[in-house]
Amino acid sequence: MSVYPIADYVTVYPRISDITNFINGESEISVPMSSYSSNAKGPYCLVSLADGSIDLPSQDEPILIILDGVQNNGAEDAVIGSFQISAQQAATTYHHTFIKNDVKYLISSRPSKIRFKGRTENLDNLALATGYLTFKFEYLTKEATELMNEQSDFNTF
Repeated sequence: MSVYPIADYVTVYPRISDITNFINGESEISVPMSSYSSNAKGPYCLVSLADGSIDLPSQDEPILIILDGVQNNGAEDAVIGSFQISAQQAATTYHHTFIKNDVKYLISSRPSKIRFKGRTENLDNLALATGYLTFKFEYLTKEATELMNEQSDFNTF
């Protein structure tokens, strides 16, 4: 698959004010267009989680990051990364470190907002208000996008 050689990296810092729905644990962070290197690249890209760190009180389980707005077999959200406990501070604050993976999802290029939430084994909707998440955007050429469409176009009989 052919991607442009230069990717964009966007780091967001979740805060309480970014949480749009405490019950569902959803956060939304605006991303200014100046965060992206160029608007001359293709209309689609592959997004992945490149790095991150989260400190949460009383959260002594690994955390999954769920990204909204992906094109994933008809689903609108998908797991983009996971964080494992790497340290504990005092009795109640746990430091979670990103575990590298190769998960990538197709999205529209240069999103103006990134929507996400956390999930643990015992908590489906975890609002994140600390740490940072760094997203990587790899832009696809027109030919690569068309090839992906052809490979995923299924006919029913």
